[in-house]
Amino acid sequence: MIVSFPWYDLPEVQWANDHLFRATGLPGELNRTLTPSETWHRPDLLLSQACGLDLFLTDAPISPIAVPVFDLDCPPGYYYSYIVGDPTGDVAAVNSRTSRSGLSALFEICSPTNVHITGSHVASLSALRAGTAAVAAIDAVTWHILERSAPEHLDGIRIAVQSPAMTAPPFVCRRGSSTSDIIDSLSSAFAEPSVAHTALGIRAIKPVTLSDYDPVLEEYLRIAQCLPANCAPPATATHT
Repeated sequence: MIVSFPWYDLPEVQWANDHLFRATGLPGELNRTLTPSETWHRPDLLLSQACGLDLFLTDAPISPIAVPVFDLDCPPGYYYSYIVGDPTGDVAAVNSRTSRSGLSALFEICSPTNVHITGSHVASLSALRAGTAAVAAIDAVTWHILERSAPEHLDGIRIAVQSPAMTAPPFVCRRGSSTSDIIDSLSSAFAEPSVAHTALGIRAIKPVTLSDYDPVLEEYLRIAQCLPANCAPPATATHT
């Protein structure tokens, strides 16, 4: 069975995700060789993570089952992004064209005309420091992990504004699978506070369903017509 925690699995905190996985008591090992999309399409998927927007923009048979409660100043189970750099800049660095935190949050506030798809929030920060992009939206959870563990990635970069909060990236299972035992395993991993929870900025989890992500899709549909061509949704998008 496949288990992966690809969200927030930065090198500096992989030990914390390893600790979290062991605390769940789930079988096997934490997989770091498959891409998220490859993981979601696996018939032996047990547990992984996704962006809320991925729930609508992928053809993978995944369903959200729980959401982290982050140590952020917003409602439990929500998160937000920091708009960094120059919000009026024409060139934006975006981690992924299916990212709520890096794409939708950015275009809700800014109107860049040129977008570089960087592949990660850390790479977007690098683009800002290198001067190849003027603005980016960075997941606040990622920002604070870097602030604690690798602050050099934030050197010279200022937060301009905070985005509206939205339902956070969920833990996902294969659609149609039995999830009660998996949710119990996840919950048990947060039964007692640990240094791993602090490193990842997660306090607990709470159950979610697909309808909890309707606002994520609604936000995306508002900004979709403003997106440059290289940010168009994938052909497998399920909302079209």
